[in-house]
This record gives sequence, C-alpha cells and structure tokens, in this order.
Amino acid sequence: MRLQTARSDNRGSRASKTSELAAGALAAINGDFFFGTPSRSSGLQIQHGELIEEPRPRSAFAVTITGRPLAGVFAMRAGLITNSGHVLRVSHLNRKPRASDELTYYNRYSSADSVRAPVGFFLQSLDSAGTVINDTVSARVMQVRRRVWPLKLGPGQWLVAGGPDFARTQTIAAGDTVKLYTMLPPAEELLGEAIGGGPRIVRDGVPSIEYEQESLSAAFATDRHPRTAVGFSRDEKTLFLVTVDGRQPGHSVGMSLEELAHLMLSQLGLFTRSRASAHQAINLDGGGSTTMVVREQVVNRPSDQTGERPVVNALLVIAPDAAG
Repeated sequence: MRLQTARSDNRGSRASKTSELAAGALAAINGDFFFGTPSRSSGLQIQHGELIEEPRPRSAFAVTITGRPLAGVFAMRAGLITNSGHVLRVSHLNRKPRASDELTYYNRYSSADSVRAPVGFFLQSLDSAGTVINDTVSARVMQVRRRVWPLKLGPGQWLVAGGPDFARTQTIAAGDTVKLYTMLPPAEELLGEAIGGGPRIVRDGVPSIEYEQESLSAAFATDRHPRTAVGFSRDEKTLFLVTVDGRQPGHSVGMSLEELAHLMLSQLGLFTRSRASAHQAINLDGGGSTTMVVREQVVNRPSDQTGERPVVNALLVIAPDAAG
C-alpha cells in the first residue's frame, strides 16, 4: 500500500467531500484546516512530489518517495540559480511579490488565472522528473515579460515573478539555463506526499500537546471536539489514521487533544498485530470536517447537521495495483 494526498479543485465552483476525494482508495481521512470555503489549505501540501501549498509554522505529516513517514514543522527555502551562478532567494509559492525586491514562484496548482508583477520569467524544466522538493532542477527561461502574465502552467513549468526593484536590476534573459530549488527542512530526503495540520500531539512516544508553539489557543486544545489525527509507530511500519466523533450527546462528545494523544499512545495497539502504538502523531482538521472513509463508505458520523462537510484535502491509502 502507499499513501497519497488528494485536493479539492481550487479553480472549480464546488469543493469536494472526503468521500469524493477518496474514490478508488482503500481508506481516507480528511486533511488540513482551511479558511472560509475550502479553496486553500492553511498549511503544507505535496502531491506526487509537487508542492501545492507552502508550509506554515505548524506540524505536517509527510512521506518520502521511498515511503518513510515524517512528522514535523517544515520551512521553505527556495531559490533560483542564474547561469552565472548567482543565487536569488525565492520567498513564496503561488503568491505575487509584495516587497519591491521579492521573488516568488508559481506552479500549475496556483488558483490565479493571471499574475500582475513588474517582471516575470516563464521556465520550462529540462529534467524529466520536473519536481523541486528537496532537489534542484534545471530549467530554460522561455520568455521574459513585464506587467501581466496569464497562468496556464503545465507539469514542469513555473513562473518566477519579481518586484519592481528586481525588475530594474535583473539580467536573466530568454534562452538562459537556470536552476530552481525548493528545500523543506528539517526533511532532507525527496518528499512525495505531505499534508498539513497541527499541533503535534505525540513526540517520541510521549504526549506532547504543542498548541502554544504552533500558535493555537488553550481552548482549542482542552475543549472536546470531533478530532482527526495521523501517526506512525516507532519502527515506522505501522500507520494510524484516527477519527473521533463529537458534538453529538448520546453518541460521542469528542476529545481534547490530551485525550486524543493518550488514545494514540495506549489504545491503538489493541487493534494491531504488532501491538504497536503511535510514536509520533499530529492533529489534523477536526470539528465538522472529521471524516473517515473505508472502501468509499463513510464509517464515522460527521457532526454537521447537513452531513459530510466539503474539505480542502484528504490523506488516502491506495492499493499497490491502483493507478495513481
């Protein structure tokens, strides 16, 4: 089996439910928090080795291309290396430059139809993989344009946009070969999938409710709500996808984050052959978003009166022979 993230189409008029995102999967849980309508996640997402949303200072769950699980707070370190060897720092993904000397870059997952920036560089990958997560790819500058860019990017294509100060001093020309890199420390390996959440609730086999470090309120941690969590065992061979119903007296009132951490640590081993429990675990979006799907059927009881809630993304378990 393998893990994969799925996302709602942020260009469409309708967000997807977890059960819709999980079509063809063995199992799935809802993923990251979102703001307003679920058009953008609040934190990191990687799908098939491509960065969809940049990380924020909250915990995320990731899987390397070799299948190793990771949990941590990731940062983005991106840059463009010119053909003269000069390194230009790239600040953000899929966001126009805000500072006069800032560089940002866009990929095919941007929700914008066009970009207004003093200068932009259209890049085409020269590497077959075309991915830049904890790696460097070579690309050719296909076009340099000022002011407005239409955003119709495909795989292995990027638009690097610069502020007015950079526009006055830049020396990149069409036909140049440049290198683009994006690092997500503390991860060092190539990342295949990732989904954001927060806060961390289990660290190295002990409860660690890190809501303060991740700028979340005490009430968020201590009040009982429906919860979704992901974790993995010490030997990294057992993955735990967990949902807890809540806000439904007579059925379930939910859990605090401390209660959720103890569930991940002390009770999950009862349901595994190895008796393993979570050695690392993070909280994901909960409340009305909390949903678990097994073989395309919702197996928990979502708390919204209208039923299952549309979400921004989901974490999927895929059969080995399924197309991805």
